[in-house]
Parts: sequence; C-alpha cells; structure tokens
Amino acid sequence: MHSSLFFYAAFYSVYRGVVDNVSALQLINPISLVRRNGSSSSSNRRFLSRCSKSSEREPCRVVVVGGGWAGFTAADTLARASSNVSVTLLDASQRGPGGLAGGWRTPKTGRPVEAGIHGFWREYRNTFAMIENIGLDLDDVLTNFTPSILVSENGRVALAPVLGNTMDKPNHLQANNLDWSNPRSLLEQIAPLLPSPLDVALLADFNPDSELSIADRISGIGLLGAWADFVQEDRDSWERYDKISAENLFRSIASISPNLYRDLVAPLLHVLPMTPGYDCSAAAALSCFHFFALQSRGAFDVRWCRGSISERIFNPWVEKLRESGNVCIQGSARVTSIEHYGGEYTVMINNKVSVTCDAVVLAVGATAAGRLIDSCPPLQKIPNLASKWKELRGVSCVAVRLFFAELPPSLASAMSDSPVVVCGPNIGGAPQLVETGFCIYDLSRLQDDFKGGGFVGLEVDFFRADAIAKMRDGDIIKLTLDAVQTALGVESIDMELVEDSAVIRALNAVSHFCVGSASKSPPVRITNGLYICGDWVDRSGHASWSTEKAVVTGLQVANAIDRDFGLDCRQAVIPAAADTPQLMGLRKAAKAWRNASPPRSFPLA
Repeated sequence: MHSSLFFYAAFYSVYRGVVDNVSALQLINPISLVRRNGSSSSSNRRFLSRCSKSSEREPCRVVVVGGGWAGFTAADTLARASSNVSVTLLDASQRGPGGLAGGWRTPKTGRPVEAGIHGFWREYRNTFAMIENIGLDLDDVLTNFTPSILVSENGRVALAPVLGNTMDKPNHLQANNLDWSNPRSLLEQIAPLLPSPLDVALLADFNPDSELSIADRISGIGLLGAWADFVQEDRDSWERYDKISAENLFRSIASISPNLYRDLVAPLLHVLPMTPGYDCSAAAALSCFHFFALQSRGAFDVRWCRGSISERIFNPWVEKLRESGNVCIQGSARVTSIEHYGGEYTVMINNKVSVTCDAVVLAVGATAAGRLIDSCPPLQKIPNLASKWKELRGVSCVAVRLFFAELPPSLASAMSDSPVVVCGPNIGGAPQLVETGFCIYDLSRLQDDFKGGGFVGLEVDFFRADAIAKMRDGDIIKLTLDAVQTALGVESIDMELVEDSAVIRALNAVSHFCVGSASKSPPVRITNGLYICGDWVDRSGHASWSTEKAVVTGLQVANAIDRDFGLDCRQAVIPAAADTPQLMGLRKAAKAWRNASPPRSFPLA
C-alpha cells in the first residue's frame, strides 16, 4: 500500500550532481581584477567591469562563487535589476558550464559526455520557469515523461508507471461504466481517484517472480503515521525526524517487512539520498517522498534532457547573461579566500588576483563550503558555523559512459520497457557494490545526439562509490559491464564491443543527508553581504529537492540581496504544490494524535 510511495525514486535516478570541478566557463566580457598588493586608490578598491550597465549610480557589485543551477539562477535574477548592478560569476573548473550538470566531448571521438544524467520532475516548477526564461521551449529540451524499471539484489522488482497522462481524467466513476471483466482496465479507472502514492500501488507492474508478497507490500502501511506527521516546511518536523536514521524509522518504528526493505526501500535509498538507510536522516528520506511522490498526482513523473544539459541549457544561458551586459563569467577561477575590509568583501582567485565587491554569494556544495571556512574570516566570525560545516560529509559518485556501434541484442531486449533502470546495492556480489546503488540509461532513446549517429551510448552512474573511484578506468569499465549484466539478467558483454568510453570520478561531491545534517543546513542569508544557495541550504524551507532546490535557493538569495541593497530585482518563488485533501486530513489527524498522547516509540513528541 504505502510502500509504493518509494516508487517515485525509480524516476529519480538522480543526480544532484556528480562531479566537483567539472564545469568550466569561458571568460565572457573580461572584467577588471584588482590585485591585493596593488594601488590603494579608490579606483582600485572599486570593482570595475566592462560589462556593467552605464549609470550615474555606482553599481552594486556582487560576486557569485559557483557555476551550477544555484549560481546561474542567482546571477540571472540579479541581472534583471532595474538599478545598476554588476555580477561576476566565478567557476573553478576548466570544462563547460553547468556546475555539477556540466558536460563536454571525448578527446578520442568527440562524443558527448556529461557528469551523470539528471532528471526533471513534474514539480520542478521554478526550474521549468527558469528554462523558459532563458528562451527555451521545454518540449525541445526535454523528453516526454518516461517510466523506470526498479531492480534489487534479487532481480527485477517492478516497472513504475507514468501518471501524467491520467491527470485530466474525470474525478468520479459510474458503476455501469466500469469494465469488471478487465482487471487492468478497472485499476486504471480507479487509480485517478486515489491520492499519491496509492494510485502508483495500483498501477505499478510488479514482477510476478519477485519475492515481495502481498503481505510485504501491506506492511508499508506502517509508514502512514510518519507520512502524515512529517511536514516538509516545518522546522519542528525536521528536528524530530533528523535525529533518527531512515533505517530505524522504516524497520524498527514503522516495522515494514524485511523483504520490503531489501527489495524496495534499500535500493531507492541508495539512488536517491545515495546512502544506506543507517546513514540517512529519516527527515531527508521523508522529505524526498513528499517532494517526489506525495505533493501531487504525477509528482514523480520525470523527463530527461534530450542532450547534454551543458549544451542544451547552460550554453544558451551563458549567451543570455552575456547579452544582459552586466554579468561576467570567468572559468578556471578557484576561490582561495574571502575577506572583509571596511564594508567591502575581497575575493581572492587562484591565490593571484582579487575582486572587491559589496556582496558574495556562495553557490557551492556543503563539502566545498566546509573547505572554504579556513580561508574565509567572515565565515569564521559567525558563531558555530565553522564547526557545523566542517562536520558535513559528501557522497562520492562515478559516472561511466560507454559507446557501442549498437547495443548487444540481449541488453536492448532487457531494457525494452524503459530506457532507465534503477538498481539497488549488493548486485552481483562484487565487494565494491555492497553499499553502492546505480542507474543504467539507454542514451539512444533519451538523447538526440545518439539518434542516427552511427553509435549508441550506455550510461551507468554509481552512487556512494568510494571503492569504485579508486580503481583504474579499465577495471571500472569491466565492473560496469558485469554490474549491467547481472542487473538485467543478460549474457556477458564483451569489452571489445566498447568503442569509446569516459569515466568521471566525483569524490565527496554530492550532498550527504546523514542523521543530524539538517541542523547544520544554513539559511540563504548568512549575514549582510554574505549569502549561500544550493540543494543543501535551508532544508526546512521550500519543499523541494535537487535541481529545484538549487534554483529555489538561487532565487531566494537574489531576493535577499534585493532587500539588503534595494536593487529592484525581486523574483517571486513559485510555491510547492499544496497537500492533497487526503494528506491534509491525515495531517490533522496526526497532529491531534500527537497532542493527545504521543507514542513513546515514535518521533512525534
């Protein structure tokens, strides 16, 4: 029953990003940089930019550190200010734009590579609005909604459905119109009337050979209390559930069956928060469920970019920002220190040159922010901040892209139901996969670059992949082929069939939502002139995750700067979908229950 809420993650083959230092941005409209040991004149203390709009008023100078979704969103929103503003976006890496979503071409054959595959879910409201603001048509950039296959260590579990096409169906039934002779048709008629995820429970295509019994699935109803009690945008909810692990919640408190945990919950925890249940905050797990399954019908429906996100989205975005005339983008710009003098911030780049500005936006991940603490006195002065950020950990990921003349027939057949396969840990018995989940993508069915080009692409993204990252490329490719063979139940895949390949390692690059991590998540405004955005920021705020959370916090940062400096660039954040009437009723019941007599074994007190 409620166990099916985990199916949403079959769509969420994720990545919140796979690689640190993968996005390189060319220098656009060169800026004037001020050397730390240069002249102390007022002209040198000011940030000078040839891309600033002309005005009698001296521009408000903002430096954005980080070139992914959060950083670009903040820069884009600030650039719309009717008052004079000058924005410099600094990116550390040496490849294409897009931060953790960046991409490039292989040196051997010039074939497209990117740092993992990224999905776009139905509730990515602010992300879709931002893409359209660039001037792009969503249907030109993204695929249709796509189902996903879920695989555990015991084999195929289910094919999760796409419900987007059922959203406009009538919300009532007439008995004389029901097709009682066709069970599948009957389920399709009833499902639109049920709240998520019960509709998925009816329509998911379970593998008849799966070890999951009806009793196992029904055991998922034990999560009903937590599902109703946890409120995404409520700090008290986060504090209660962030203190316990997801495994503790599912297995000990909710008492779901061992089979359900092994074949449904564990695989999806390994590919969504990318970590085993014992190392994942229960609040983070419930928050994911809320965003990707419970907010609205079809919330877990996912689309994919028709090509490299860098080429399809970020390159046009770079051009748009260039045309604005007040945004400069500099690649290969690693920030080595941030200091505060006399009301101005000085950002040191590559230990060589410095930029002086009025405000700094950190659009970086948690581990990068922790590393920056030691070289950023303004952050060190904020009570408890340094110790909190340094305690945050990251998840290591490895992205492997393989190119073939054509997919082996058995592999193509095994993926005929969907071009996306979500795989849990401990598949195939390899020691490197004991705590590693992964996703398999048939790029020929997702991306235009692979259609009619004389070659096909297979992407395999590994999560919590520290052991894999230490291996040599050839060994990683061999492990990848073995993992695909086992997960799909196909014959051995000969390495000689691989015509080109790319292996990308990302050590500690992805946010790790471990137990207690939410208490270390900062607000978007750290202090006047210093701001931060990203998917790990303000976790108890806007009910969003991944790319959508990065975009939302980028908007919120720009709005905070607008308030502090009077820039007139405020951009409304589209709110998350309201709870369904059914969920609202359950929340009221849970609140009354908690106030009356909170169970000691449940984190409701």
